[in-house]
Amino acid sequence: IAVVSRTGMPGSVVLEAFKVPADVLKLPLESRIKAARGMMQPVPGDDQNGSFPENTLASPAPISFTEEATVVLFFLVMLGGPIATMAIGAAVLFFGSWMSVMIYVATIAFLVLHPLPYKYYGLSKSWFSIAVFRYFSFRIIIEDFQALTTIPPWVGASPPHGVLPIANIMSILTINLFCRPFVGAGASVVLRSPFLRYMSLLGGMIDVSAKSMKRGLDGGQCVGIVPDGIAGMFYTDANDEVVLLKNRMGLAKFALRTGYPIIPAYSIGNTAVFNSWFDSMGVMEMLSRRMKASILLFWGRWFLPVPRRERITILVGKPIIVEKKEEEKITTEDVKEVHARLLEATEGLFNKHKAAVGWGHKKIRFI
Repeated sequence: IAVVSRTGMPGSVVLEAFKVPADVLKLPLESRIKAARGMMQPVPGDDQNGSFPENTLASPAPISFTEEATVVLFFLVMLGGPIATMAIGAAVLFFGSWMSVMIYVATIAFLVLHPLPYKYYGLSKSWFSIAVFRYFSFRIIIEDFQALTTIPPWVGASPPHGVLPIANIMSILTINLFCRPFVGAGASVVLRSPFLRYMSLLGGMIDVSAKSMKRGLDGGQCVGIVPDGIAGMFYTDANDEVVLLKNRMGLAKFALRTGYPIIPAYSIGNTAVFNSWFDSMGVMEMLSRRMKASILLFWGRWFLPVPRRERITILVGKPIIVEKKEEEKITTEDVKEVHARLLEATEGLFNKHKAAVGWGHKKIRFI
């Protein structure tokens, strides 16, 4: 399946997901792909390797009051729920009876263990998906749709994390709906946290361990990660995009060991939906890394744990093909070479498309 430019070659396209009719989501995958292809817009002019004009993809999507209120409530429950359960737990522990403690523990166990709908049949095919797309004016710019849909299973790497990687969550939903089977790899604590685990209702999620990722890829699923991880949220900057990726080479090693391609990507807007505060001594960062959970103060709309209604766009680049090597034959130079290609592609994506989505004043820095 290819999106063909005027020159007859696959080129960059944009899908404004918030414009997709809700009834399309109920169609079989091939029909959804066909519908999405019909809505994809190519780069204007003959240069399909060029970029979209400045600010042409920066307008907010229209949204009804009901849609906006529903999305706000979803995130308030998903992100506010864990905070509320911890506060209630502390109150019960210090002031409650043994019976109240037992009831609390049983309730938490239920919230952690109760089954969720199968990942592709949760909220992903409902009108709620379109409401979320409209809330974030979600767009996806793809530089090679043909490769995205036809090459072997791949690992998508899309920084930065921010407080919550909204664009990455949206990409799980979008790629599953309009491209091919895709799961997001997240911290295991997310899959076991009350309320926060409901994030998986927007698409499939697996643990971010190498073993789990390889199992998914071997099974034919593409896998997406946020390569700067939880630590990346401690390096956000109000002026520029700061990405903790310069020396994080785990993905390059994984690609060399398995031979699966890497799809470089960039999540524009992840760092804008929330503000955060953390100590300057690095205690919260250290705890977050060890616990593999976010230990910091954050706030969004109305100073609540609700993301602001910012424009979110994910940029998806051309695949980085990696030759599989035996573990003992992988050298430091091999790893550095693949990692350098990833950094170069990520930076190029951001600089190429940032002006089109209204971020032309931003710079990207790897640390």
